[in-house]
Amino acid sequence: MAENRKLKRQLQEVREREERFRQIADNVQEVFFMISAETDKILYISPAYEEVWGRSCESLYEDPESWLMAIHPEDSGKALATLETKFRTGDEFEEDYRIIRPDGSICWVSVRAFPVRNSQGKFNRFVGIAEDITQKKLAEEAIRKSEEQFRLTFESAPIGMAITTLEGQIKRVNQSLCEALNYTETELLKLSFTDISHPEDLELHLSLEKKLAHGEESDFQIEKRYISKNGRPVDTLLKVVMVRDHNGKPLHFNNQIVDITERKKMEQQLLHDALHDTLTGLPNRALFMDRLEQELKRTKTQSSYLFAVLFLDLDRFKLVNDSMGHLVGDKLLVEIARRLENCVRPTDTVARLGGDEFTILLENISDVEVATLVAEKIYNSLTIPFALENYELFTTASIGIAFSSQGYDKPEDILRDADLTMYSAKERGKARYEVFDRSMHTRAIKRLHIENDLRRGIERKEFAVYYQPITSLSTGKISGFEALARWHHPERGFVSPGEFIPIAEETELIIPLGNWLLEEACQQLRKWQIKYPEYSPIKVSVNLSGKQLREPTLIQQIDCILAKTQLPPNSLKLEITESILMENLETATQTLLDLRQKKIQLSIDDFGTGYSSLSYLHRFPVDTLKIDRSFISEMKSGQENSAIVKAIITLAHMLNMDVIAEGIENMAQLEQLKILKCEHGQGYFFSRPLSREEAEKLIASSPQW
Repeated sequence: MAENRKLKRQLQEVREREERFRQIADNVQEVFFMISAETDKILYISPAYEEVWGRSCESLYEDPESWLMAIHPEDSGKALATLETKFRTGDEFEEDYRIIRPDGSICWVSVRAFPVRNSQGKFNRFVGIAEDITQKKLAEEAIRKSEEQFRLTFESAPIGMAITTLEGQIKRVNQSLCEALNYTETELLKLSFTDISHPEDLELHLSLEKKLAHGEESDFQIEKRYISKNGRPVDTLLKVVMVRDHNGKPLHFNNQIVDITERKKMEQQLLHDALHDTLTGLPNRALFMDRLEQELKRTKTQSSYLFAVLFLDLDRFKLVNDSMGHLVGDKLLVEIARRLENCVRPTDTVARLGGDEFTILLENISDVEVATLVAEKIYNSLTIPFALENYELFTTASIGIAFSSQGYDKPEDILRDADLTMYSAKERGKARYEVFDRSMHTRAIKRLHIENDLRRGIERKEFAVYYQPITSLSTGKISGFEALARWHHPERGFVSPGEFIPIAEETELIIPLGNWLLEEACQQLRKWQIKYPEYSPIKVSVNLSGKQLREPTLIQQIDCILAKTQLPPNSLKLEITESILMENLETATQTLLDLRQKKIQLSIDDFGTGYSSLSYLHRFPVDTLKIDRSFISEMKSGQENSAIVKAIITLAHMLNMDVIAEGIENMAQLEQLKILKCEHGQGYFFSRPLSREEAEKLIASSPQW
């Protein structure tokens, strides 16, 4: 009995243990299974099987092979071989494989099993757990793909990539960085960023990395220079990102390094081009003004500091361009730039403002004499001829000098005064230098007022034409008039032509003024011809400026005026100065030929005072030479000027030209000119310039001298 009770108790304990096991097995998420090692029969499968495999437990009991048949074909060979081997040897095993659920979905499972042995030590079944690891596998695959993508991106990136430790040691680099720095991967992995960084850029880099490590920033981007293996600086754009673990602990730095060396070179070239003259390579106006401004700032902090500005304009450079062509002109400018650089110190600045204008900034000079010595050095340098394109060219320059001691506040003010002084030097004969004084600025302001008044005066018709008689020396009668512009200013009264004509020339206001004068004179002469038909046809002489001569529409404008006024072309005589003809040699010759074909008379004014044009005189289709008043006023028997006048008259007659003598003021001059067979005379001996009304009265009186 006691033994029976013991067996019953033991059986009850077994049943209780089995029940507890079943309760545990039925409620865990993993699939718990038990398989007979002798028959391969499923002894137990937990309910989790239905959720993982998508099949009922009963179907597995009915068909134990369905467990194995659900294994993915790509994994079944390896899985079945493991099961076959382990079931025979009785060794525990672990295997991951995919199964295909009835709905076609894929599930990853991890199967772990171990043998259970009986009291004799013989294993008779396997007990194991199958766990759904699909999410884990997906996560691993995502990580793998991400790592692969990172690897591919890292290795094949067209920019440099590097992973560095918190201490700056290089742990990983790509090929692009190796090529940019001319190192091999092995060589770089032995170095730190400190070893290859430009010393001047390292401190900023390290300070920004500290901010990343302390969590003050998540990343930063800077321009940084590295030193390549051959010692060449490499400009880069560096972006650094701090990589942390899931707890936020810093792990390492990811570095993206873009080689911008070529871009920096291009930027530097663009900056250079923006601040330098493309022809000569000299600083341009923008750079010169910037340096000038820096110099002015120094004068504010150092009371004894002195600098000078030289403004240079080449004399008659346009003649080189017109006669030799712009290619030779450009080469001449380049050669002049080099000579100017040789005349100053390396610390000084030579700039080209444009055209044939140059400026020089002489920094930190001891006294004004330094600047004047430089001007003289430039003058001497330019006296040496330039050999260009088989030509030997000579040039000079007019130079204006302004000093900082005048107390300037703005760079444009001192440059303006140097410019004004240069114009003063040019007006006084060219090929010289002058130093600025305050009176020049006063004159410039006055000149500006005249220019403004002149512009308004033309619009308001404040001008009138005055007529100075030209007399035939053989008959003593009027043969023509020279038409002269006179300005009656509403406040200043009559303004001298010597005051406003140069400004009109400079500002090109001479063109509208000259056209107006020409039309007024032609119209008035035609009225006199009609009113006084009994007199032999008188002519009108009108001065033609250099600006008018260069106007491409000059011929059309003259044609239009003659047609409008009905004046016969042979009643009009155009006077052109000798210097204007020589400055526009080719253009002027063709224009004169065109005018001559229209039967318009031509005269060279102020002959003898300009260039030595005797060798060119025969080329011009000219009717008349006007001897300048300076020769007539000092003409005395047997004196040098008398010989010059005689030579001019003789030359004119040899070229079939007649002669007008200007500035006749007395009978002695008149008599001597008659002896020399001069055809016409003009001057106060006959009459001063007359208003329209006064000139008409003179015609009506039919004077004879």
